[in-house]
Amino acid sequence: MKFFYQDWHFESELPLTVISQNNISYHSHCHPEVELIYVESGSIWIGVNEEKQLVREGGFVVCGSNDIHYFEHDKGKDSRVLILIFKPELLGSLRIWPGDFQFATPYLSQSAETAYLVDLMYSILQENKDTQTGYTMVIKGLLLQLCGSLPRYIPTLPKDKEPHEQRARMQKILSYIENNCCSEITLESIARHFNMDPHHFSRTFKSTLGFNFKTYLNTVRISLAEIKLESTELSITDIAMECGFTSIRTFNRVYKSLKGRPPSHLRKGD
Repeated sequence: MKFFYQDWHFESELPLTVISQNNISYHSHCHPEVELIYVESGSIWIGVNEEKQLVREGGFVVCGSNDIHYFEHDKGKDSRVLILIFKPELLGSLRIWPGDFQFATPYLSQSAETAYLVDLMYSILQENKDTQTGYTMVIKGLLLQLCGSLPRYIPTLPKDKEPHEQRARMQKILSYIENNCCSEITLESIARHFNMDPHHFSRTFKSTLGFNFKTYLNTVRISLAEIKLESTELSITDIAMECGFTSIRTFNRVYKSLKGRPPSHLRKGD
């Protein structure tokens, strides 16, 4: 499975996709593609690297290449987001974007500037849907306008080496959790693996991701279990054990606490 470091496969001629989704909830992950998010309605918690913010209708969020980010449903409230994901190569010969600077914050509140950015996003969506003659060049031009405008509206800073190194270490930690989530992992064992004091590991993990270690581990396990529930004939008990849970009772409790309903809703025959 590859939850954490997503490998996007694009269906159109361009390495780009536009998604509109209701009540999205997705745990921490990263990818080399740029991800731009616009909250069309409602409100949603969006974390980017060390920051987390409740983004309300009209808000705009920038996730550069390899930024760790996640979506958390604002409980009791509906939301709809428009997400544009594309490879940095569409901006030129860049391997990552932004390359020589970083944004002071990934968040931009509703304003005339966000309205302009969102108009560009909707234009890209329409061009990608219509695929009229020359649409690939038009989309590239719109993307350049969009990303060229962002540093005008959001303050920028020089690339900071230390946070970059901390982020790289957190990416390794998340990859380790993903690859070993079905085995027994404890806070102490993973801290030891990365030569960190458990208390420091716990504080760093939560301040970076907005979740404590146990919640994140359970989220990854439940995500894997959902795939198995929908794509295999295995029993719920077998799936629970395969995904690292010690009992079906624990699995049911954790699943319901994260998803709000029992895992059996994915198995109508069970």
